[in-house]
Amino acid sequence: MILFIISLITFINCDCIPYGIRLSLGHYYSALNDINNYMTLTFNSQNICLDYVVQIITVSSIHNIQVNNYQLLNMTDIYKDSENIINYETYIYDVKFGQFDGLIEGKQYTFVIFWENTIISGPFYFSVPSKSLNYSSKFIVMGDMDSNWKLNTSKQTFDWFKNQITQTKFYDGIIYLGDMAYDLEDDNCIVGDNFLRNISLFTSHFPFMLTLGNHDSGKNDEFVYIRKSFATPRISEYDNQIKYNDFYSFQVGHAYYVQFHPYKIAYGNKDETYFNYTLFQMEQELRRIRLYENTSWLIVYNHYPFYCSNPDDGFCQDHYKKMKQFEDIFIKYHVDLCLAGHQHTYERDEPLAYNKIAQFDKYENNTYTNPKAPIYIVEGAAGNDEIMPDNIYPPKFYTKFQAAGDGIGILEIKNETHLYFEHRMSINDSIVDYLWIVKTKIVPDDDDDKVKDSIPIWVWILIGVGVLLIIALVIYCVLKNKKSKQTHDEFI
Repeated sequence: MILFIISLITFINCDCIPYGIRLSLGHYYSALNDINNYMTLTFNSQNICLDYVVQIITVSSIHNIQVNNYQLLNMTDIYKDSENIINYETYIYDVKFGQFDGLIEGKQYTFVIFWENTIISGPFYFSVPSKSLNYSSKFIVMGDMDSNWKLNTSKQTFDWFKNQITQTKFYDGIIYLGDMAYDLEDDNCIVGDNFLRNISLFTSHFPFMLTLGNHDSGKNDEFVYIRKSFATPRISEYDNQIKYNDFYSFQVGHAYYVQFHPYKIAYGNKDETYFNYTLFQMEQELRRIRLYENTSWLIVYNHYPFYCSNPDDGFCQDHYKKMKQFEDIFIKYHVDLCLAGHQHTYERDEPLAYNKIAQFDKYENNTYTNPKAPIYIVEGAAGNDEIMPDNIYPPKFYTKFQAAGDGIGILEIKNETHLYFEHRMSINDSIVDYLWIVKTKIVPDDDDDKVKDSIPIWVWILIGVGVLLIIALVIYCVLKNKKSKQTHDEFI
């Protein structure tokens, strides 16, 4: 008995117990369509441990996957030549699983983590989203959350998640709109470390698809901690020449989601290379989606709102001016919904184009039919100790609804013609606002932008060159005949 107690104490104190368990959607859902990467599972340990096994349990089978990929995140070394001294290190593990590990789209599973032939974490249930156009998807949308609980702010949202998990509710993922922990690298990164431990409550069940916020930048403004800690289907995993590596996109059901990180643009950095490349990435991806994917819905998200009602924040006054070229392509490629955080409230705005209310066929009972520009939603009310307004802001001409207090959004793609969004209060799960978008035309046939029927510019160039060659050949033949006739006359 004494030996059992001693061994139990040793086990509990073991530095190999995984923490911060978090799922993310893999490259099966990106343009790469990698069937071996439906999901990426990431977790941490205090020490290096090489014998982890993830076991995926289905109704009829068990699949064991050895965890081989790991890295040391040594924040002490990163800041060794800086005035910001940090003493922190952790080991980060990731494992990808997919079709060959027994996973099937649209099905539910359970996983546990073994170490030295002993279950040390789990079980955790999760579901595998489907790319089928017949699939109705559901995402949680939230942002701007800590887990310090000094003022007990975000605790209501954590309790909401606990209730969802107790009821075994399924979601395809969490769209997290930036700013976490407040701040990740504070107190020798202990704040970030605790945040990973706490969000494991729900990230172990629902894939966590984040964007980066200003509070995630770290002391050196390089976003090191967050970039190392969270897996996403970033382009940089497959193209190391791309330095602006936070851009990614993914498809679930009838919707494509595009995430980007305009941090420098938002804060007025004049780096034209950064601006132009970020804009280029966005346009190339939106164009690809509209030309080659069959999805109806296109949703873009980042941390910084183009439009919002806070009179004391400059973002709500003129950020749309900085982002005009992005707004150009959002309208050009028919983006349906733009999600952002940063403001610690909930706000739903009209369809907007260049700070004006855009046209739509009809608005009735919170339902827009065929809006001609994106609808903008701010969902930054998950709860934090920095500031949580008690009241809503004075509405602007485009503000349709606001709510103060801890809350989250639920985004559902019902089918190719119907999108639904609602905002719930964390404290009692009450729905305080909702929105429907209805499409009667899946791809609008605007006179000035026939995306589906557009002809690439290189085709026009080839046609032009061909016409010039034909003209040159005709001229050559005419001149040659004329010269030949002239010579014949002279001979006579």
